[in-house]
Amino acid sequence: MKISVSWLQDFLPSFNPDIQSLVDKLTFLGFEVEEVCARQLPDDYVVVGRIESVERHPDADRLTVCRVDTGGSDPLQIVCGAPNVRQGMIVPVATVGARLIQPDGEVFAIRKSKIRGVHSFGMICAADELGLSEDHSGVMELDASLAPGIPVSTVLKGDVMLDIAVTPNRPDVLSHLGLSRELAPPEELVLPARHAVDFAVTENIVEIMDPEACPYYTAVVIRGVTVRESPAWLKERLESIGLKPKNNIVDITNYILHALGQPLHAFDLAKLAGGRVIVRSDSAASFTLLNQETCTIRTGMPVICDAEKPVALAGVMGGSDSSVTSETTDILLESAYFSPSRIRKSAKQAGIASDSSYRFERGVDPTNVRRAAECAVALILELAGGEIASAQESGVVPAEGAPITLRTERVNAILGSAIGPEAMKEILVRLGFRCEETTEEGSMVFRVPSWRVDAIAEIDLIEEIARVYGYDNIVPAERMVTSYPASRTVPEYFPDHLRGIVAGLNFREILTNPLIRRSEAELFDQRVVAALNPISEGLEVLRPSLVPAFLKVIAHNLRHGNRDLRFFEVARGFTGNELKGEDDEASPLDVFHEREYLVMALSGARHPRLWNQLSVKSDVYDMTGAVEMLLEKLNLLEKSSLIVYNESTVGIDVILPGKKGSHACSAGTVRMIDAAMLREFDIGQEVFLAELDVAVLQSAFTAAVTYEPPSRFPVVQRDLSFILPEGIAVRKLVDVVRSSDPMIRNVSVFDQFERTSLNGKENSVALSLDIVDYDRTLQDERISDILDKAGSEAGKQLGAVIRQV
Repeated sequence: MKISVSWLQDFLPSFNPDIQSLVDKLTFLGFEVEEVCARQLPDDYVVVGRIESVERHPDADRLTVCRVDTGGSDPLQIVCGAPNVRQGMIVPVATVGARLIQPDGEVFAIRKSKIRGVHSFGMICAADELGLSEDHSGVMELDASLAPGIPVSTVLKGDVMLDIAVTPNRPDVLSHLGLSRELAPPEELVLPARHAVDFAVTENIVEIMDPEACPYYTAVVIRGVTVRESPAWLKERLESIGLKPKNNIVDITNYILHALGQPLHAFDLAKLAGGRVIVRSDSAASFTLLNQETCTIRTGMPVICDAEKPVALAGVMGGSDSSVTSETTDILLESAYFSPSRIRKSAKQAGIASDSSYRFERGVDPTNVRRAAECAVALILELAGGEIASAQESGVVPAEGAPITLRTERVNAILGSAIGPEAMKEILVRLGFRCEETTEEGSMVFRVPSWRVDAIAEIDLIEEIARVYGYDNIVPAERMVTSYPASRTVPEYFPDHLRGIVAGLNFREILTNPLIRRSEAELFDQRVVAALNPISEGLEVLRPSLVPAFLKVIAHNLRHGNRDLRFFEVARGFTGNELKGEDDEASPLDVFHEREYLVMALSGARHPRLWNQLSVKSDVYDMTGAVEMLLEKLNLLEKSSLIVYNESTVGIDVILPGKKGSHACSAGTVRMIDAAMLREFDIGQEVFLAELDVAVLQSAFTAAVTYEPPSRFPVVQRDLSFILPEGIAVRKLVDVVRSSDPMIRNVSVFDQFERTSLNGKENSVALSLDIVDYDRTLQDERISDILDKAGSEAGKQLGAVIRQV
């Protein structure tokens, strides 16, 4: 939103800010200033001139030769190409020696020149050539009372334009009045003059057929207006925020929009069939908007109609057929309150955005509707003449919200501050909140101002207090204690845990769009969920599965020469459900179903290509092995079973705990994509996919992760070699040695061989032991005792014998 600092001074006459201080203050109030543009006034060689004569150029049809009085002894001869120059016009003239700064920052110096054979001693300037606006439709016209020869810089006012980022919850700040409320208390604000209008039902000029879309509407008919160019001060106000002036009526509506935040619209009364307007949502027609685009109206979209046809898309944009032109003499001025959700929906359906819809769909002040109309009427009567013929208000102003109770102790408890009750009250009253009651317990009851549509609960008032008091003024706590849990039963976010495991299995994560083409989605599931407003032709429905997007990514990589692929993604798929019977209590979301999937894909070579290894293609067993490794990392391998359906498809079942005992549940499948499907996506090599249900994996996952700090004392490593009797598993030996003493923290096998001796077959196993004492450094005697105990337990339980070297 663009704000003119000089325009702010209309609301705050005593406001004379330092720009940097203003920017800092707005930033701390929560309004980021994205850009600061200062108007640079022209130098003293740009002066006021009066055009004394205008003649056609002898050698150019589109040029004129003007004689301009610039205060010197003789008029200057200047060749001009603007279409609007005329005799008697007061204009800015850049005389020889003037330096004009171009939009790109370059400096253009004015010199004597010869244009098509005619000497020119200066340049009559348009507004954009002086850096005052972007208007290049013709030369700039100055006030007729100005004397020729005085520098233009003494006539123009310096100004600074601020481009402010306003969050969607603060529509009240989308105007100069709204920002002024943030900078000063209500009693210091000076509002534009208004003309009191008697909104009696003198004529039936308004009818609301859809009060839900439009609860309140006012219309004022003014006859005998003269549509002409706006005065300099009004054009200057609009140009200061980048708007192009059009005519006095349209400029007044734009002025009120940016001054007070209330969108208005003026209709040419003679172009309204029946001389009245109707607000309705049951029309189905097409008409041309002010921007010359054709708008197709569908049932449910609020529109403004006359007695025969639509004349405006309510709250968004008016129609060109009923617009105000230079021939207009009678107007109907609209000021209304529309439902934010209805305007947002209709603007989205029509694909149109405007300054009006931007404000209506966020919420305007309903009590400002009538004031804005009366302010506009005052300006129209002053600048365009005419008289009020009739006025009518229809509907009712939406009721105020319920009062909010603020607990002062709650404020400080949440903010960690020590703000006094009176300071809290002062902050909120300054922002327009009205204190209606103070209870004995120290609580205060506030009435929310009509323009603050975002304040609905106590926490909103607390946020306002913190914002104005200043987050930087809240003293941080002296001590901050951070504690970590000793253990947790599951990861904080299971999908991220999955991502870490699969990335560790040498798969690369990809991110695909949840919206895909309908034809691709229907290859996998007919129950597609269509987007109401697709952003493009190829993004029409929500994906029922991650597989279509995977195949597109694989095809893209193959086209670019990357043939050895290992991809994965954790994301959601969406399908439609058919509800059985009519259920009034069913949620609209019940017709949709979403599920989170882990999809892994393999294609190409099994191993990276090396000069000393043959290239071996991946197969379904590689993908099955990757899934088994995943299940092992999740401690689910022993709880799962792989069911071979055929040579290219393997099902994965996982045992889930339940109230009535454990039961098997399908966790997904591993499969090879069939050739027909690969041809659909233009893939010329085999692709293997694993599609797993994340919810099933998470339900079966019961990992206990416990943090154990490392010992402060050295870890001792010792090796033991055993001879195992025939038939004894090495795993049992490792378990027995590991459990023989609590100081043995780890046991690993580093050598094993079998031989035939006189006593039969012998299995020789060498173990490496890590021995840790958390209390002291281990002595040799203690280490020997631990090793003897390990050998003794192995002998007792398994018949193992320590092999003598």
